[in-house]
Amino acid sequence: MFSYHILINNRQPTNTWWRDLVRLCAKIGDMFQVHCWSDELAEMELLSSFASKIDFDWKHGTVFQGRISPEFLSFLCDLPKPQDREIYNKMTPFFTIQFGDTMESSHYGTELYIMQAPENAREDIESILHELEKDSIVHRDI
Repeated sequence: MFSYHILINNRQPTNTWWRDLVRLCAKIGDMFQVHCWSDELAEMELLSSFASKIDFDWKHGTVFQGRISPEFLSFLCDLPKPQDREIYNKMTPFFTIQFGDTMESSHYGTELYIMQAPENAREDIESILHELEKDSIVHRDI
């Protein structure tokens, strides 16, 4: 088992790398959670087909939970890279996405934790991270 902590910079022009990591790490059938700030109404509406609101002690937002399905992954990975980049160079419109116990995408995809990367995806993950670390921070715990 190997894990990573990735901090991207504001110069990433696309979210292709983010989508590829999600496809490699998210496991069909695992639970996912998405955390949205209270004012992110459009983002919450996007989730309504895939997840349900759950009770969660976070006074500033709402948490949704569902099961990772091929349809959810397609939906997530087909979303365009958000144009709102004033605070974050967003890779996804969702503040936090937890993919089971495998991966977490935080701060709109600008900080990722891969906690339990699949062994069979190691070479592909390393290839993506090799490109990212040219101008981002990648910490490996192998």
